[in-house]
Amino acid sequence: MRKRSEREPVDPTVQAARINRRGTLITAMATVIAALIGGLFAAYKVGSDQGAAAVPPRTVTVTTTVPGPGSPPASTGAAQASDVSTQVRLESGSGVDIDAPDAHAVETSGPNGDVDLYFGDSGLLVGRSAMYYYNGGENTASVACPKAVANDRPAPGGPTVLSPGSQFCMRTSEGKVGWVGCNDVKISSDHTGYIVLNYRLFATT
Repeated sequence: MRKRSEREPVDPTVQAARINRRGTLITAMATVIAALIGGLFAAYKVGSDQGAAAVPPRTVTVTTTVPGPGSPPASTGAAQASDVSTQVRLESGSGVDIDAPDAHAVETSGPNGDVDLYFGDSGLLVGRSAMYYYNGGENTASVACPKAVANDRPAPGGPTVLSPGSQFCMRTSEGKVGWVGCNDVKISSDHTGYIVLNYRLFATT
């Protein structure tokens, strides 16, 4: 028996043919794999395009009304109101400028160019007699008070005696519209009286 090293040499032509067949097989397999990958990618692309085509584009339509010449400014139907009412206590002989950001009672002799509300022994005074009758409640005052002030029919001037629950509309020294409600009151002739008021301011008229 011949040893492995003593075998007859392989014919170079036969060996080349074997290598050629092996290379051809590998090339063919690579071609098939590439074709499969290309087909899967193409199918995915077509599916994505069809899915995108099935969803209609979103359209937003904005309608704008342009006012004609001489038209008044648009109105929201209500004045801009503060979120909550503010409370102030006035001792007899004191007043308050409710237009001020830090509105607080000050000792004074009556309503003047700045002081809007003044409380004395005989009752409450509103600056420039700008008090208007109203009894609709705080929630509807943002609409009702601007209308009452626009009618320009203030209540008669002079001290007004209020009781808890009384309310009225007013115009401040800076032209704002306000709602005022009486929370508590004590009328006294010996300068010991006081009044507690809740108020809200709305848009400037």
